[in-house]
Amino acid sequence: MKLFSKISLLGAVFALSTAFATAETLSIGSYGALNGDGAGSVGAYSNSALTYSGADTYNIGAGTKWAPAIGSSSWVSLNPHTGPSTPDASLVVLPNGTYEYTTTFDAVGGSYGLALSILADDTTSVLLNGTQIIPEASNNFGDNCAPDKPNCISVYNFDGWFDLNAGENTLTFVVHQTNGYNQGLDFEGSVSTVPEPSTLLLLGTGLVGSAGALMRRMRVVVSK
Repeated sequence: MKLFSKISLLGAVFALSTAFATAETLSIGSYGALNGDGAGSVGAYSNSALTYSGADTYNIGAGTKWAPAIGSSSWVSLNPHTGPSTPDASLVVLPNGTYEYTTTFDAVGGSYGLALSILADDTTSVLLNGTQIIPEASNNFGDNCAPDKPNCISVYNFDGWFDLNAGENTLTFVVHQTNGYNQGLDFEGSVSTVPEPSTLLLLGTGLVGSAGALMRRMRVVVSK
């Protein structure tokens, strides 16, 4: 009986190890193709740079009004002079409205876990392949940015599982500008095929049961 248990356990461990070994993980984050006021260096990611209407965007600084950029990402804007690091003389105040930023990444396809950490001024909604997955904050805006998340002073964290396209996938950030002045967007996250813990537990339990049943059948055949 101990032999059966060991074989079953080894089978489960092998299957779970294979699941982790074949996992695909992409590191995604905001960065622009050009540098603007107060820009810092950005890390390497699996996705393309954020664009605005297909045009290049600028890395900008957080100044003292915004929270620092998340991890190795960068605050990004369609204009090099819209951030709080911009000198007053060259500050560009964008008209109130919505501004769509997009970034793309490639995937094999199938079910993926998407984790995002987001900052935005005034706020932003997020769409994955055209479907909204994160709504913008309520329209109760303060002097700095939205008091509700996503906003520019406290990180909004999001986790979810989605079916991704085989090939290119698109994240769209619809940034809402309500009270004028500064505008920018920052995010960092990951896209991964690693199964959820509950899925792994079910897989392991099923494998142990299946292996045990098979060994019991083999023992009956041998005894006959």
